[in-house]
Amino acid sequence: MPPRFQMRPVALTLLAVALVYASAPAEYELSNGIAAIANDSVITVEDVRQRSADVVDVYRRTYFNNPELFEQKRVAAMSDALEQLIDRQLVLHDFKTIGGVLQESYIDDAIKDRIRERFGDRETLTKTLRAQQITYETFRQRTRDDIITSIMEKKNVREAIMVSPAKIERYYQTNLHRFKLGDQVKLRMIMLNRTAAGSADELRQLASEIKSKIDDGAPFAEMASIYSDGSQRKEGGLWGWVEESKPLRKGLSEVAFALKPGQCSRVISLANTGDESYWIYQYDPSGKVALGRKFTERDAFLEQKDFTTQAAQGEPLFPPQEFYLLYVEEKQVARTRLLQEVREEIEKDLLLQERARLQKKWIERLRTKSFVRIYL
Repeated sequence: MPPRFQMRPVALTLLAVALVYASAPAEYELSNGIAAIANDSVITVEDVRQRSADVVDVYRRTYFNNPELFEQKRVAAMSDALEQLIDRQLVLHDFKTIGGVLQESYIDDAIKDRIRERFGDRETLTKTLRAQQITYETFRQRTRDDIITSIMEKKNVREAIMVSPAKIERYYQTNLHRFKLGDQVKLRMIMLNRTAAGSADELRQLASEIKSKIDDGAPFAEMASIYSDGSQRKEGGLWGWVEESKPLRKGLSEVAFALKPGQCSRVISLANTGDESYWIYQYDPSGKVALGRKFTERDAFLEQKDFTTQAAQGEPLFPPQEFYLLYVEEKQVARTRLLQEVREEIEKDLLLQERARLQKKWIERLRTKSFVRIYL
């Protein structure tokens, strides 16, 4: 690929560096050739590889069975890494141009902090650097560059960010749809997961016993903390406020939203059919299935069966994999959240947007007065 140019002719010193690299053996150029020149700094291919290594490793594991897609992702990751390295060098050059000075003691303190926070002690740092084939001098230089970049970003971006109350209110008024809530219930759930060794009937009996204890006055949260296999067990099965469309599956959501505050559901179960659909079964107090509703995996309703009718009795059921008890503590009707409820959320969003805008504007300004030549 021919080199791309941005502004200013190449200085003689940079040309000399480029000639040195150009005269190197092909093997060296391949492993550590010039990826780009930014003002008076050379960015090597190895610099780019190290910068993109973690991302490329993730792509390698993710797309191991699709080499073509992996290569596309790898090239894109290296391109992003190169742009980041160029921007970094432009920032460092700007710091030097304005006469910036960083005391060595400041770097020493920063290294001590990094050792304490990331490595624990200097010995671990040394071993880690050795494993990564990074010298201590390189580590120190990168620490220095990180500090300078942070100082310059604070000066040119963070200190310039301002989000006024009026801007927050305008954003709220023009984005009211973002703050609308559907009907909600404050939900607790007991989920019993069928193991390979256990039978569905044994699990249903356990669910019925728990339901009886709750009906007799046992706190739902206490029963959930004892019996539930769900991830909210420690919180007493608390899911918090949920909407009809999320995060529950449609079949469970229907049951939850039919309950009144303070009411516990019947024993219900979920049975996958193997054809991209599932049944939600509801059981009567005797342990027999009273009602079944079938949904697609995308939660579209398919059919309903009333198993209390003579015609449906004796029909085969799909074996359930999970049993549930649902309990609604409170209900809220659909509403739009008030500005005071979302002010902090809006401010965070606007701060991120403003930071990205100022960062882009700052880097573009640096590029217009810099020399950049890309070889990779």
